[in-house]
Parts: sequence; C-alpha cells; structure tokens
Amino acid sequence: MAAVSETDTKGSSVKSEKVVELASEDTGTSSEQEDSPPHDDGPKGGARAWLYVLAAFFIFVNAWGLTQTFGAFEELYVRTLLSSTSPSAISWIGSVQVFFVIFLGAFTGPLFDAGYLRPLLVVGCFLIVLGMATLSLATTYWQVFLAQALAVGIGSGLVYVPSLALVSTLFPDSTRPWAIGCVNSGGSIGGIIYTFTLRGLVPSIGFPWAVRAMALINLVVAALALAILLPYRPPQAAHRRAVLDLKALREPNFLLFSIALLLNYVSFYIPPFYIPTYATAALGQSRDFAFESLVYVSVGSLTGRTLPMLAATRLGSVQVYLAATVSTVVVLFAWMAVHNVGGFVTFCVFYGLTSGVLVAAPSAAISHPILSPNMSVIGTRLGMLWMFGAVGVLIGAPIAGALVDVNPGHVDFRPAQGFAGAVVGGASLFLIAPLIAVVRHGKKKST
Repeated sequence: MAAVSETDTKGSSVKSEKVVELASEDTGTSSEQEDSPPHDDGPKGGARAWLYVLAAFFIFVNAWGLTQTFGAFEELYVRTLLSSTSPSAISWIGSVQVFFVIFLGAFTGPLFDAGYLRPLLVVGCFLIVLGMATLSLATTYWQVFLAQALAVGIGSGLVYVPSLALVSTLFPDSTRPWAIGCVNSGGSIGGIIYTFTLRGLVPSIGFPWAVRAMALINLVVAALALAILLPYRPPQAAHRRAVLDLKALREPNFLLFSIALLLNYVSFYIPPFYIPTYATAALGQSRDFAFESLVYVSVGSLTGRTLPMLAATRLGSVQVYLAATVSTVVVLFAWMAVHNVGGFVTFCVFYGLTSGVLVAAPSAAISHPILSPNMSVIGTRLGMLWMFGAVGVLIGAPIAGALVDVNPGHVDFRPAQGFAGAVVGGASLFLIAPLIAVVRHGKKKST
C-alpha cells in the first residue's frame, strides 16, 4: 500500500489516493497523457486491429472453450474416472478452473496497462497446453485438480483479460461491442470443437489419448494466436499502474454493476456443468445425447455473443446486458418445467443465447464513462469487474452440486434450478441504477 500524489496545473491543491501499486514510483506525466489510451496501433478499427481480434478469438477458443467443455468432462468423471467422488467435489474442479480464468484479471489487467502483454500471453498459453497434456496422465482426483483446475485455469486467466483489454483499446465506441462479441465467440467455437473431440475420441481411443488430441489442438491454436500478437509492441505505460483502483469501489454505479456480475456468475455455470447429468439422469438419455446438449448450448452462445453485441452498438451495452439478464431469469425458471427431449433442447439453445450475452456485454459495457473514467485504466477496471465474477463462479456450481439430488430411483434438480433463477433475478435489480445513470449520461451528452 503506497500513496500516489497528484498536483493540478495551477498548483492549488494536493490530493492523495491510497492504491495498491505495481511499483512505488510515479513518473509524473501530465493529465493529458494519463487520459490517453496507452495502446494505440494506428487508426482505430483498421485492418490490423481486426487481425488482433482474430488472434484474441484464438485465445478465447482455448481459454473459454475448455471451460465450456467441463460439463462433458464432469459426465466422464462421474461415470468412470472419478466415480467414487461426489458430484459436488467434482464440480469444484470446474469452479476453480473458471475462478482462476476470471480472478487473475485483477492482476493481469494492470500488468497489461503496464505493457506486459507478451509475457502474459506466452506463459498463459504454455500453461494451458501443459495442463491438458498432464491431464491425460491423471488417474486420481488430486491429479485432475492440479492439471485442469490449476494449470489450465491459471494459464487461461493469464491470457483472458489482457487479450480482451487489447481489443477494447483498438476500436471506437461505435464498433467496440461488435469487436468484443467476435472475440467472445471464440469460447463458443472452442466449446463445440472440444466437446465433439471428447465425445468422438473417448469411445475409440480412450480418455488419455482423447485429451492428448485436445492438447495438440490447444498447441496449434495458441501458436496461431502468438504468431499474430507477439510482434505487437505496446508502448510502455507513462506512469506506474495500480493493481486495484480502490476509488472505483466508492463509485456506486461501478459497485452495483460488479455485484450484478457476481450474482449472474453464481448461476452462470450451473446449467453447463449439470446439463449432461440432467440429460442422462432426469431424462434417461444416452451419453452421446448428453454431450450433444452441450453443443446446443454452445451454438446458442455463439449467437448470443455476436448478434446482440451488434445491436449493442446502437442500443448500448448496459441496456443489452440488463435485457439478457431478465431473459435468463425466465429461461432458468422454465427449465424446471422441462420433462422431455424437445423441451430440453429448446432450453439448451435459449440458455446458450441469453448466457452468451452475459459473457460479452459486461466487457463492452465497462468502457462506458459511467463505469470507467478513461481507456488508460481499462485493464484495471476490467480486472476488478471480473474479480467479482470469479467469486460467483467459485461458489455457484458447488452450491448447486449440494442441492442436486441424483440417487437411484430419485432424481431432483428443482432446488438447484430455482436457486439459479432466483440469483439471476437479484442481479437484474442491481443493474437498474447503472442503467439509469447511463441513460442520463446519454441525455446530457446529446444536449
């Protein structure tokens, strides 16, 4: 904890704000320099910027595609590899994996702002490939946890926010939501690829070699992303960057928006983690259909991460986020009424659609002046925002695992389904005040 002093141009007052810093010195740049985006690679939204979108898309294929596939892994763990372990304990593997993906943004965001994009990408991609390779050798719970939850989770966390923050700085407000939506669609594409890989290869060559094949795909995708991004040299930050901007937590709109994200992510991974088990245990369907159901979610999510974000360029990202949150409440409660295959497939597609917006919209919305004062702190604000989401992810699926009752002769998912819907309903209430502030800001700007 250190003090960072700022002096205005008239020398009339000195104010201090306590923040946690990456270093103890400040280079004393002007306020104009501090307010300018630290990463500028030519005209915003140009051909090179879209090339970086493609690279970030590849990053998301690995970082988020593997998390989208955990429901398929969980089904295999419950039935075979970790059959003696409880579903709640197994869900901790996926929860901790996603927790690290999101939580590490609190540290990687400021590191991105400070100009450390390349080392973050290299180390992160290496850990993802290493984690998947060692997962193929795992035979016990703790081995799976170390490989999938820690290595893959930490590696994904090192690349997630920096790649997203880079894209945020390269586009104007008019196209930024669409660019972020395109990046986020990589998670859905990855979910489809890795689910089909696992489903297709496990019966023929077994779990270890199927996971090795996935690791090879991870390696190729990471190499493509790094080939595009490593030549990029972001300018060094003009001043030392704070790890946590504590004054953001005293801004009501940012705090309420962050709490809404936390609540949304408490329930976010409950359906993907338990959809395969629901398909087999509650509906009596085959394991192949259970894997297919995750693909339906990913297909819906692909649409949700892209087309609504195109609409957000005109309607506003916060507005689209609130609409998607309310829609998710309806979809989750509707899940309680699903008792046949047709209704289940419909639920999977619609949940993928609405939840896809819940992934893409917050990262686009955070660049609004109501939530982030300028683009020079976008990495820090993104990291802090997703730190709230990480807490939600960590506790949501294990709670649902304790609420789900899957025993011979008795299957009951309703407590977990009701819990998920109620929590997202609470998130929609916390979004009302930030939405009002955004609308008022727009009216002031137009007058």
